[in-house]
Amino acid sequence: MGAIVNEPVVTFSDDEQILLNRSFAQISAEPRRASKAFYAHLFQLAPSTRELFVNDMDRQGEKLVVTLSSIILQIGNLQQLKAKIEELGLRHVAYGVLPEHYSATGAALFQMLEHVLEDDFSPEVRAVWEKAYAAISETMIMAIENRKLPQRLTDDFQADAEDRLD
Repeated sequence: MGAIVNEPVVTFSDDEQILLNRSFAQISAEPRRASKAFYAHLFQLAPSTRELFVNDMDRQGEKLVVTLSSIILQIGNLQQLKAKIEELGLRHVAYGVLPEHYSATGAALFQMLEHVLEDDFSPEVRAVWEKAYAAISETMIMAIENRKLPQRLTDDFQADAEDRLD
């Protein structure tokens, strides 16, 4: 039987939080530009994701920036954000997002950052955003996997019972 997967324990130094906050301030200063760049890159990298977005893309872009803001500005309290991030992951399942979409989403995020931040997208900024995205996406995916676990256990039990009957 499988065990419930635990979230990673990730912390961010004061310097890392400053890098994230400064770079996010640049993104939030141009939210429309940032969101348009993000979705253009996402749809180029993973064209099948386009069908997941049936609403107004300007409104969707606003949601993207607000969601990023609510997480990045509190990244120093990642443990306190855990429930919010898990809920975000579960909501994305309802929208049709699959775990395999997360790599394209991360790549689109980094391309957007490079596009908006330009020369300010240093290796250090990239590294801290990679760390943040990894922690956030892993927490979202683990929430999905942990939610599926009871069904998998039931399926495993049923398969074991069927095997014993054969």
